[in-house]
Amino acid sequence: MKFWPLLLLFVLAACQPTAGISPTETPSSAAVTPQVLEVICSEGLMPVIRVLASTYQHINTATQIVVIERADQLAVQALKLNDADLIAVSWLPDSEETWATPFARDGLALIIHPQNGIPGLTTDQLKQLFQGQVEDWEPWGGLPGAPQIISREEASGDYAFFQQRVMRDARVALTGLLAPSSSAMLDLVSHDPLAIGYLSTSQLDGQVRALAIDGVPPAPETITANLYPLSRNLYLVTQGEPHTVARDFIQWILSAEGQRLVLDQGLLQAPQP
Repeated sequence: MKFWPLLLLFVLAACQPTAGISPTETPSSAAVTPQVLEVICSEGLMPVIRVLASTYQHINTATQIVVIERADQLAVQALKLNDADLIAVSWLPDSEETWATPFARDGLALIIHPQNGIPGLTTDQLKQLFQGQVEDWEPWGGLPGAPQIISREEASGDYAFFQQRVMRDARVALTGLLAPSSSAMLDLVSHDPLAIGYLSTSQLDGQVRALAIDGVPPAPETITANLYPLSRNLYLVTQGEPHTVARDFIQWILSAEGQRLVLDQGLLQAPQP
């Protein structure tokens, strides 16, 4: 019975595992880590900066822009402490350490209740008003009654600009109310016929009336031509010369597409160099 050993060898061979071809794993594409840009801006500039950041991220998907709201002076402090890559402010203190470029323009509008018929004020009258030296609107052509002045908090860029251009060496009267935001300013003035306050012309919404200052209304053409006394530039600021993602974002904001979005948000285009 010699075939038994042959049969056994055949069975053993059939039981051996056959060598197969292992499937090759498809290499996965490496995840792209987005470049993060931290931007701090005041509440008045938050709408335009959010729109600019959102649009830029759609175009440049490798960039993530984090927008944080802080008052202008706090934004400047954060930049100096390297807690921000870029800030957008309406008031810029002199500093040799920072790099800045205007990206938009607006005016600081002096606002009153629509029922108050006063046609306008001079900068000297504004200073008297906010020092608390005026007891009645009526001699100036307004409603009878004492003016209720409303100012912004000291960290606000609007306050710093108003102090520099109007008050100069004088201080706002302690009897004035403080508005913590532009929306609060609008609310306070729109509900008090004797009130007067100030905010960006981009925030005007029909609830209040903007006054002519020194005979010049805060219209787009007078602000662009720098004829309105409280016209101002709005700035993008970095700590030193901007590089990489901050530089690219700034260049895009200053491009035709970025400036179109600036106009859409009620601001005026940056002055030409």
